Amino acid sequence: MDQKSALLASAKELFLSYGVKSVSMDDIARMLGISKKTVYTFVENKKELVVSVIQHFIEEEHAIVEDIRETSENAIHEMMSIARYVLESVRTIKPSLSYDLKKYHPAAWKLIDKDHFSHIQNVIKSNIERGIKEGFYREEIDIDIYSRLYIGLARMIFNPDSFETREYQLPDLYQNVMDYHIHGIMNDKGRKTFNKYLKNIEA
Repeated sequence: MDQKSALLASAKELFLSYGVKSVSMDDIARMLGISKKTVYTFVENKKELVVSVIQHFIEEEHAIVEDIRETSENAIHEMMSIARYVLESVRTIKPSLSYDLKKYHPAAWKLIDKDHFSHIQNVIKSNIERGIKEGFYREEIDIDIYSRLYIGLARMIFNPDSFETREYQLPDLYQNVMDYHIHGIMNDKGRKTFNKYLKNIEA
């Protein structure tokens, strides 16, 4: 791993664990074992670093989700695999991260709120189309509405004003969003397949 990649990886780890605001450039330099001056040879300032980290994070996530789509057995398997991946990801995220990005790094937040969520909406639309063709999802579904509802709920759980994070943890919120979504689109055949996969996971 080159120094720029190591910088992004270390910054990502710290931002996810502690939030963006509480992590300084000194913290990142110490974690890498380099001087802050060396850090500034790769980025001009913290705002640029945050944007670079978010861009890198989004690119990684898109690649992982694309691999899941290409290797999944069917639409149900695809949705459950994506859900497991996202669930593992949100377990590492400090609840204050989205607040920090919105308030102090709007350019970075825009990458998530606009570009990333738009991409995920397209993934959900494609999954619903696949599930209908394969006979697992209800044919009467309005694909555009259901994909927008999914994104609306995803935005809501990352909004600190929507849920009191002391009462609700992000993984629990996301699990409920996914349950709400998948049970709302499956038909009887889909539910049987879903339960079969669920038993294999729990076994």
